[in-house]
Amino acid sequence: MLCASRPFSLVIFGASGHLARIKLYPALYVLALKKRLPKDYAIVGYARSAMDENEFRKLVEDAIREDMPEVTEWALKSLLEHVHYQQGQYDDLADFRALGERLGNIEERWKKTVRLAYFSIPPSVFPDVLENLSKGGVHKHKEDNDFRCIIEKPVGSDLESFEKMRSALLKCFKESEIYLLDHYLGKEAVRNIYYLRYANPILERILKHSLMHHVEVTAMESAGLEGRAGYFDAVGTLRDMVQSHLLQICALLTMRLEKEEEVAASRLHALQQLYQPHAATLDDLLIQGQYAAGTIGGERYLGYRQEDSVAKNSRTSTYVALKVMSRSSRWEGVPFFLRTGKRMSRKETRISIAFQEPHAIGKGATPNRLDIILQGEAGMRLHLQTKLGGTDPEFRPLIMNDPLVCMGDCLPEHGLLLLEAIMGKQQWFLSFEEVRAAWQMIDPMQKHLDQKSTKLCLYPAGSSGPDEAEDWIEKQGMTWF
Repeated sequence: MLCASRPFSLVIFGASGHLARIKLYPALYVLALKKRLPKDYAIVGYARSAMDENEFRKLVEDAIREDMPEVTEWALKSLLEHVHYQQGQYDDLADFRALGERLGNIEERWKKTVRLAYFSIPPSVFPDVLENLSKGGVHKHKEDNDFRCIIEKPVGSDLESFEKMRSALLKCFKESEIYLLDHYLGKEAVRNIYYLRYANPILERILKHSLMHHVEVTAMESAGLEGRAGYFDAVGTLRDMVQSHLLQICALLTMRLEKEEEVAASRLHALQQLYQPHAATLDDLLIQGQYAAGTIGGERYLGYRQEDSVAKNSRTSTYVALKVMSRSSRWEGVPFFLRTGKRMSRKETRISIAFQEPHAIGKGATPNRLDIILQGEAGMRLHLQTKLGGTDPEFRPLIMNDPLVCMGDCLPEHGLLLLEAIMGKQQWFLSFEEVRAAWQMIDPMQKHLDQKSTKLCLYPAGSSGPDEAEDWIEKQGMTWF
């Protein structure tokens, strides 16, 4: 059972923002509830908002109560006693010196402290924060203490901005102090993509190009922007979902099985093997859409362009579907069809592996398929066929189904990753090389989507995506599961 055994100070930059409220504070509460935090620790919120400590603690408390169906009062009270607030500007060195002094006072009697800086802020203010962290006494403190800088994905908005951010980070910190966080890699179900293969040789044996027909990776969201219009309208779903989350899922599925200490290197190698095949035009490999008004669960929702803070003529895609392949010999020739979208009929993240049909089976038969469902009704489903009674060979589906729920030491993804960062475990954080490989693949696709000549297909909220996406995959000789 992983616990934070060392004293630590976690400074959250952008402490009054959306990410901190919906992800970080609830995750920290769960760590307090499960007694994973040490006796000595501090959560220090840093933001430009004018608040005193009590007001900030109320913000943290409200965020936790809103997220949790039920709250254990002693755990909440215990956490809030360790919560502090420091108002300051991101470009004011004096404010960072005040922060450094505050941290020094809090940590005065602690030994071997870990100090973490969590960036929950727009990339535009990164340079100021990085410089002031170094000059203001927040980064370099006692000799026997450690430092971690945690950056939430996406790291940059393209390859060029990523390289600039990488250079800025390495000017201020050692690479071992930089933790690039993709919260999907904190999900037990996502990690399990690898460990299901590792622990079940029979499964690994059937995942061969000679047996597989194609793979579909689907990430549907029924939610819309949820207060993130300013971020999302500048980014779009290809950068937001595919650049990190979906490509990581593909890497975990296709990577070589290695010893525990080699998992990160193997994941990188698998990511570098992904590519888009040759085509006459990128339209053959990529399609985009944007949700219009529609109904989900009996409730009416606005179209994307009617959402607050979205430009009325925005061409930002809320849906993409694309085709990729892997150079790995085991997966040679197996196409991967990825799709993801907002305001769709349901919330589900799923890998579907369709197997080859070496001969015609008979009436009513459907191809064998393995579903690994990561979100939604999480589980594994193996689709087989069984014969109906009678003389003629007719078949019906035989579906072997088991829930894939977390059992044992289960934590929210941000909670697990924060614990691993405190303990210096970088295996499930991204490396610079992984981020670079992802941007090298995504940049040409995003450039194509940004062209006004590239069609932006509309789909009603509550649907499974644009009709054109159905036509697109039919041209590939497939249908969506």
